Amino acid sequence: MVKVYRCKICGEGYIGDSSPTHCPFCGAHEEYIVPANEWSWPEVELTEVSRKNLAAALELEVSNSEFYFCAARKASNEADQVMFKRLAKVEREHADTIVKLLKIEGPDISKKKDECSEENTDNLRESNERETRAIAHYSKFLSEASEERVREVFSAIIDIENDHLSLTDGRF
Repeated sequence: MVKVYRCKICGEGYIGDSSPTHCPFCGAHEEYIVPANEWSWPEVELTEVSRKNLAAALELEVSNSEFYFCAARKASNEADQVMFKRLAKVEREHADTIVKLLKIEGPDISKKKDECSEENTDNLRESNERETRAIAHYSKFLSEASEERVREVFSAIIDIENDHLSLTDGRF
């Protein structure tokens, strides 16, 4: 029987026979996927520290999304093109999640920026470096967050970024 599920990180819905192992939109792990009627987006009062850290995270996610759209256009093979395009969309979903927490208008994410290498191997290396930096930043932000919701989002995104690292490890 088909059911409706919802991701507790990005808030997006999923229709299927069972919950997915990862959110198809933001990449959150299965533990964050619940029946849609069991969860709604929580209201959160942000501290100044969390507001500052979320703004920095938003900037990072926008930059990574634009990088991945560029890398997808320049990928030397179809498999990497698909991977980079999916990563771009996941990072864009992370940016959208952060925008919801900050209660601000989201920035435009350009699919046309030319901020990647012409070489696929260089883009794989850059991907790995970007994900490693993101994990370091988000780990720091997690340690500074006092709001349960902010901690939940940073924890989930750290797990997702670690998944992204596994896509490029040893490929450059």
